[in-house]
Amino acid sequence: MAAWNPAEGHDAPQLRLNGPSSRPGICRLTQPSLRDQQFTPRFLFQEPTLLLLREGQLELDDGVDRLVVGHVPALLLIESRTSANLVKTPARPDGRFRSDLLELSSSVVSGFQQAAVSAVSTVSRGGAVSGEARHPRFREVPLNEDLSSTLWRALDSIEIQPVSDERLKYRLMDLLAVLAESGHTFNRVGQNSTADQLRTLIGEAPEQRWTTRDAGRALAMSEATLRRRLAHEHTRFEDLLVDVRMHHAMMLLQTTDWDMTHVAEACGYQSRSRFSGRFHARFGYPPSAVR
Repeated sequence: MAAWNPAEGHDAPQLRLNGPSSRPGICRLTQPSLRDQQFTPRFLFQEPTLLLLREGQLELDDGVDRLVVGHVPALLLIESRTSANLVKTPARPDGRFRSDLLELSSSVVSGFQQAAVSAVSTVSRGGAVSGEARHPRFREVPLNEDLSSTLWRALDSIEIQPVSDERLKYRLMDLLAVLAESGHTFNRVGQNSTADQLRTLIGEAPEQRWTTRDAGRALAMSEATLRRRLAHEHTRFEDLLVDVRMHHAMMLLQTTDWDMTHVAEACGYQSRSRFSGRFHARFGYPPSAVR
C-alpha cells in the first residue's frame, strides 16, 4: 500500500538541508540523508520517536532485540530513553539512506494518554501485563492509508507549511489517536529524572556555554543540588553535556551541508580540533567520516 495518500494529491514531505526543525516542548523533525553506510553506537532516542524509513535499510540493536528493516516506506515506533546501535545502509546501486525522525515531546504523549485513556487501555503501560508478551523498545507499525495521510499532515505542518504550536499539538494528538486505533501506542512516560530534564534543556540550545550553575538555575535548583541529584543517578554533568552535543552534531552532519567549523560552533565548540576529538571519542570515527 502506498505510503502517502494520492487521492488527496499530496507528495511526501520534501527532505531539508538546513538541520533539524524544532518546536520546543512539542516535537523535533530530523531528516538524515547518507550516501555511505554508517554505524552509530549507542544512539539515544531521548523522546518517544516515530521513524519513517524512506530509502535504504536500517538496523537497530539494543542488546536485547534486533530489528532490520529494508523495505520502504516503513514506520518504526521507538520508545523514549532507548539506546541502540544503528546501522544505516543506503539503497543500492547509487542510492541513499533517507528517513524522517519525528521526536515527540514526552509532555505531548503524556497529554494524549491522559486525555484518551480508553484508546490505550489494552496496551502495556511500560511493564508487561500478566500473560502479555513483552513489547520491544522499537517495533514496526504497518502503514495504512489513514496512518500515512495523518503522518504526512503532521510532518508537513512542522516545516513545509508550518502551523501554530497549538494546531500542531492537535495534529500530533490526531496522529497518536490513529496509531492507538490500530493498537500501537507508546508506553506510559515515567517521571523525568534530573538527567532527563538536563538532556532536554541542553538539547534545546546545545551551542550555549552551559555550566552547572546556569543549568541548575534553569531547572529551579542550586548548583549543589543539581550535582548531587546527578551523582545519585550515576551521571556527570560534563559527560552528559558532551553526549548531548555529539548527538546533535551527528544529526547536523547527516542533515546539512554545513562546513565543519559551522557544525562545531552549533554544538558549542569554538575549536574545530577539540570538537573533532570529542566526536571521535564518542562514536569511534571522525566527523568527516559521516559525509
